[in-house]
Amino acid sequence: MKYTKLFEKGKIGSLELKNRIVMCPLAMGVSDDKQCVGEAFRTYLMERVQGGVGMIILENTRVDDEHGVAAPWQASLARDEQIASMKQVVEEIHSYDVKVLAQLHHPGRETFSNLNSNEPVWSSSNKSCGVCNQETHEMTTEEVEQVISKFVEAAKRATQAGLDGVELHGAHGYLISQFLSPYTNQRTDRFGGSFEGRLQFVKEIYEGIRNVCNQDFVVGIRLTVDELLAPNGVEEYLKLEQGIKVCQALESLGIDYINVSNGIYESFNSLSEPMTYPQGCRSSLIQAVKEAIHIPIIAVNMIKEPWFAEKMLEDNLVDFVGLGRAVVADPEWAIKALEERECEINRCISCTFCFETLVSDAIAGKGPVKCAVNPRAGRESLYPDYKRDGDGRTVIVVGAGVAGLEAARVLAERDFRVILVEKEGKVGGQINIADKPPHKRKIDWIVEYELNQLQKLGVSIVCNTEVTEGVLEAFNPYAIILATGGEPIKPATIPGIELENALTFKEVLCQDKELEGKKVAVIGSGATGLETAEFLCSKGNEVTIVEMLDSIGKGVYVQHYLDAMDKLSHYDVKYMPKTKLIAIHKEGVLLENIEENKQAMYPVDYAVLALGVHSVNPLEEIAKGICNRVFVIGDAAKVGRIEGAVRQGFEAAYTL
Repeated sequence: MKYTKLFEKGKIGSLELKNRIVMCPLAMGVSDDKQCVGEAFRTYLMERVQGGVGMIILENTRVDDEHGVAAPWQASLARDEQIASMKQVVEEIHSYDVKVLAQLHHPGRETFSNLNSNEPVWSSSNKSCGVCNQETHEMTTEEVEQVISKFVEAAKRATQAGLDGVELHGAHGYLISQFLSPYTNQRTDRFGGSFEGRLQFVKEIYEGIRNVCNQDFVVGIRLTVDELLAPNGVEEYLKLEQGIKVCQALESLGIDYINVSNGIYESFNSLSEPMTYPQGCRSSLIQAVKEAIHIPIIAVNMIKEPWFAEKMLEDNLVDFVGLGRAVVADPEWAIKALEERECEINRCISCTFCFETLVSDAIAGKGPVKCAVNPRAGRESLYPDYKRDGDGRTVIVVGAGVAGLEAARVLAERDFRVILVEKEGKVGGQINIADKPPHKRKIDWIVEYELNQLQKLGVSIVCNTEVTEGVLEAFNPYAIILATGGEPIKPATIPGIELENALTFKEVLCQDKELEGKKVAVIGSGATGLETAEFLCSKGNEVTIVEMLDSIGKGVYVQHYLDAMDKLSHYDVKYMPKTKLIAIHKEGVLLENIEENKQAMYPVDYAVLALGVHSVNPLEEIAKGICNRVFVIGDAAKVGRIEGAVRQGFEAAYTL
C-alpha cells in the first residue's frame, strides 16, 4: 500500500479507528428545522462514511437553544427530542466501522443577537467580537454554571444517542476559547483572574461529563493554542506558550485527545486559510504541541492531498490527520487514497467560498453552505446519483472553461455522447488567467480533476476550433450547452483606450505584454485588480491602484481582501480611492478626484484595466434555431465566480 501510515489502525481513548483519517467538523447548515438529523444531514454524512474515513466529528452541535445559537439549521443536542434521529444515523455510521463524535459548541460572543432571543450575546466578559460587533453580556457566575450544565446534559444525550464521544469546541474564539484567553476573559470570580481561573470553565465541563458518562466515552477538545492577534495590534491574548500550558493541564485532567487549531474570528485567515496558504502552514505550531504532550493529536493543516497527510504521520507531527474542506470537496477522498486513485480526488482549492456562504446562506437561514468544486455538497439528498439515461444521444458543449468541463463530465456520467469544443488551444477558460498571480496554483486543481475524469470517461476535447452554425448542424445534437465564457471589459468610451499602453488584466497576467520595471496604474480594486497589482509588483513594477469608490477593495469578500492587502503590504503600492479614470495618454493617465472635482495627469508607462468581465454569447439564437434544448451557462450567461460556473454546468447536465 502506498499510504501505509494513513491506513494504519489507531487508538483514541477506548476507541480503535480503522485508519488515521478523521473528518473534522465544518458547519454546513444541513440539519432540519428542529436541528435534528434529517435526510439532508444523513445523506451528507453517509457519503463521507462510505468514502472511507475512520472517524467523523459532527459539525458544531448546539448545547444551548436560548443563548448558544450559531445558525438556524445547526445540529443540536440541547433537547431530548433530538436524540432519536441522532441515534438512527449513528447506528448507520457504525455499520461501516466508522466512529462518530459530536462537537459540543457554544458560540459565546461570536454570533448574532437575532439568533439568540434578540438579547446581547453571552461571553466571559463584555468585550464584543470585532467581527460580529454585537452588544455583549458578561455572564454572571450563575449563568456560567447553567451553561456548564448544558454542556454536560448534551454529552449525556450523546451517550443516549450511541455516540462514541464528544469533542468540546474550545477553538476559534467560541465560548470555551473566550474563557481560556486573557484577551476575552477579564473576570474576577472563580472563572477568571489567573491561568487557573480561566481554565476553570472547561475543567468543570470536562469533570461534569466524566461524572455522567461511562469511562469508555471519549472526551476530546478542539483547541486554539495561539490566537495569532499580534498583527491586529493586540498585546495580551492566548499565545502558544500559554496554549501549550492549557494542553498540558487538560492532559492532566484526563482529556483523550487534542484537536489542534489556531486563530479566532478577529484573525480569521489563520483559522480558515485562503488559497495562497500552503499545505502544512500550521506545522510548526502543531509540532510545538506534539512535543509537549503525550495524548493523541489530531490536526487539520491545510491538508488537500494524501501524500501530505502521509508525510505528517511519517514525521510524527500528528497521530491522526484531520480533513475538513477536503472531504466536503470530495467525500471519497479516503477511499481514493486507499486505492491509489489520488489523481481522481476532487481537491479543495481553498477558495473559502464555503466560509463565505456559511455567513451569507447558512447563518442567514437561506440554505446550506456551498462548495465551489462540489455542487452536491450539503445537497446530496436533492441530487442523488446520476440517472444513466443518456442512451448515447449527442450533446455539444461549446467552451471548455470550468462550466463546460463540469457539464461534459456529468453528461458523460449519464451516458450521453459528449462533444466538447474549445476555440482556444488550452482548456480552463478564465482559470488560465486566475492562476497567474503569485500563490494561486491550487486554482488549477479543478481543471486537472475535470480533465482526468473526462479522460477516464472517454470524452475527447476538440481545441483550436471555432464553433459555427454549420458545425452545430452537422452533429444534429439532442442538446446544446453554451459555455462560451467572457472577456475583460475595455470600454471604447475611454479616450486613448486604443493606445498600446492601455492593457487589460488578461493581457498582463497572460503576459501577452510583459511588464517589468515599469510605472503602472491598475484601474479597479476588485479581487482581480488586487491580484493583478500583486502580480505586477512581483515583476518589479511600481504600482498605483486607482478606484472610483470611496475605499480600496470594496465588495471583495473579507478573507480575500485581507489576504490580498497583506501580500501588497510587502510592496510600496500607492492607493488612490475616490478617483476616476478620464483618459489614457502615451505619457500617463488623466485622473479626476471625485470629491474635489479636480483633474490631473498622473505619469505612468501603462494603464491596466481591471474593470471586470462581460459575457460572450454569440451562438444562443443560432443554437435555438437548430435545437430546442439549449442551455447557456457560466460567464456566458452571467459573469460570476467558480462556484456559480461549476454549479450551472452541473445542473444543466444533471437535469437534461
